[in-house]
Amino acid sequence: MGRHLLRTCVFLIAAVGTAAGARAHEVWVTNMKSGNVIVIGVSSGKVIATIDTGKGAHNVIFSRDGKLAFVSNVGAGTVSIIDAEKRRVLANVPTGKKAHDVSLSPDGTRALASNVGEGTITLIDIAKRKALYTMPTGKKAIMSVFSSDGRRAFVVNAGEATVSVVDLEMRKVIKTLPGAAGSMAFIASPDWRNAWLTAPGENKLMQIDLEKAEVAGAIAVPGDAHGFALSPDGKRGYVVQRELNQVAIIDMVNRKIVKTEFVGERPDMLVISPDGKKLFVTIRDNDLLLVLDSADLSTIGEVKTNVEPHGVAYR
Repeated sequence: MGRHLLRTCVFLIAAVGTAAGARAHEVWVTNMKSGNVIVIGVSSGKVIATIDTGKGAHNVIFSRDGKLAFVSNVGAGTVSIIDAEKRRVLANVPTGKKAHDVSLSPDGTRALASNVGEGTITLIDIAKRKALYTMPTGKKAIMSVFSSDGRRAFVVNAGEATVSVVDLEMRKVIKTLPGAAGSMAFIASPDWRNAWLTAPGENKLMQIDLEKAEVAGAIAVPGDAHGFALSPDGKRGYVVQRELNQVAIIDMVNRKIVKTEFVGERPDMLVISPDGKKLFVTIRDNDLLLVLDSADLSTIGEVKTNVEPHGVAYR
């Protein structure tokens, strides 16, 4: 262990180009009690903007080009669509009760809110900034992943430990898979063929085959598996073990944990930089964003957030 979490420091990370083009190199963090999202400059390690979104700002994701951000506001029952370049809210789209998470279709035209308070999903037309419909899936619908063609959605129902396969055009559940109670991360692989689902109650990470719509395997992960991220090449996974206050590295090829490191009390969600070298982890009880070297989980720096940081995304 031996980590002094509350030391004061900043982190310096060179901004590099990617195959997708230039990036802004910002990390956005949602703060549940503050009801906002903060923008942190990666090179400076400082908060450069604060954007109010709504009560219980929970998770945040970006469009593929990084121009739009989407924040699910679990207390407000809305999804905020934000101009990420101008840092301005374009719309707060009403959803069902307690919008816990939001996912994006591969073509970037639609967003899907999972409404944990009523077991429904809300499909959103991004260009029109409006909800198309809301439909039930299962108890405590908590997060989702689109299929690669965008025609189906896989919705995790945390209250009944199932995954609903939804035909979005027909607006109906066409298949139900075994899922996990209390899931907090559902991440598609880089090739979009599989998705990985944290299953804290079962002490594992579940694999869902998105093409065959079936459970394809699992990796043992003890200690309340919470947030999860994949390296850009998909060979390494990084999972928050919240009960153990640590982050683990998973060898996704051999399907086993190869390293763990204490990070602080109540770590929550995490994201990896596009070059795969840095991890950004929200530490809810300390109101911090922790920055780790993805190779060995050593601390690079930390940034003070607002109150109860949760979701985190890289732009």
